[in-house]
Formats: sequence, structure tokens, C-alpha cells
Amino acid sequence: MTALAIVPARGGSVGLPGKNLVPFRGRPLVAHTVHTAVAAGVTDVVVTTDDAEIAGAAAAEGARIVDRPAHLAEATSRTLPAVLHALDALEVSDETLVLLLQPTSPLRTAGDIIECLDIHGDRPTGSVVQMCRSTDHHPLKVCLETPGGGIAPVRDWADLEAPRQVLPAVLRPTGGIYLVRAGDLRKHERFFIPEVRPQFVPVERAIDIDSAADLELAEQRAAR
Repeated sequence: MTALAIVPARGGSVGLPGKNLVPFRGRPLVAHTVHTAVAAGVTDVVVTTDDAEIAGAAAAEGARIVDRPAHLAEATSRTLPAVLHALDALEVSDETLVLLLQPTSPLRTAGDIIECLDIHGDRPTGSVVQMCRSTDHHPLKVCLETPGGGIAPVRDWADLEAPRQVLPAVLRPTGGIYLVRAGDLRKHERFFIPEVRPQFVPVERAIDIDSAADLELAEQRAAR
């Protein structure tokens, strides 16, 4: 299987300024992600960025760089258009397996990446998404406000009074790994392509860094 890792890393950040360059375990976050992908045996790692310093840090770890246009690197920009831009800029074939690895999930391991590739196997379509089992408030035990000012259950009124144990298990994407073929990404313009298969990690490793407190917690857990 031909696999390409794409690391999206724009220069700006609201919650934690310079986020993709903050040190983690001796490397900037973006470099740590590239290093992890290389350690997993991914031979082609691409960083899409609008920032020269990020590009330098990533290239030092062996990544190729795609210059992200300014209109794809704004505070409200989504990741998907930047990934599609990189695929087209590099003329990536539709059959290529694409790993989306976000720098803000530094507790993702090389073993996780290898496991995702194994889970996907040679399926012609479908995604693999890294997940954890959520321990937060169950999403079926909430209501939606209706246009008339009333409320409606997310699924069924009975769910609101049901024991949590009898409700379906809740899985939450960690943001650490999305795996999908380039052709599916271009066709559907999303990372969740049925049949979506999960790769599980413990909730302790499902940290998405958006603040200094998140970074400190990730460092503490990585040191254990």
C-alpha cells in the first residue's frame, strides 16, 4: 500500500499563539508529528503550511512542504480544503492512502499509525478514524430546542430516562489520525467514509492541544 501522511500546520493560532511550533518532548509540535510518522515507516510525509518557520522545522525531520495559499490559512479555514489543495498540488493518485495527522495530537504514536494502516488493509474504500471511548455526558441524554420554543430528544424520549449502561457506547474522534483514500476524499469531501472503522486509544491519550494547559497535561502524560 502507498501511504502519504499530510500534516496541516498553519502559522496562526488563537488559543495558543505559535501553537504548531511550541516544544513537545524536545521538538516543535509539527516536527514531533513528522518524526512520529517517519518512525511508523511512512516514507512520504507532507506538511501544508503558510509559515516559513514551520516549514523549516518540518523539513528538518524529513517532510516535504506544500505552500498553503493565504485564503486556506485564515483563522476560520477548515483543514479539508488545505488537504485537498496539497493532494492536487502533488498530483497524488486516487488510490493513495492518505493519513491526516494533526500536530495538536502529540500523544498519537507510531504504533497507532501502523495499527490504522493494518485496520484499513487493502479495502477499496472506507475510513479509519482514531477514537476513544467517551466518559462525558451521554449525547442521547440531551434535548434540542425546537423552532416553536419547545424541546425534542436527540433520538427518543425514553433515552432521557434510560440507565446509561443500556445506551449505545459513545465514541469520540481524538483528532489524531484520519485514514482515507485520496479518491474518496476528493469525491466525498470528508474524512468519514463508510464503512468507518475505529482505532482505539485510551481517553488519557486523546488530548487535542488548544491551550497552554492542554500542552502541560500532554507533557505530564507523555512522561508517565
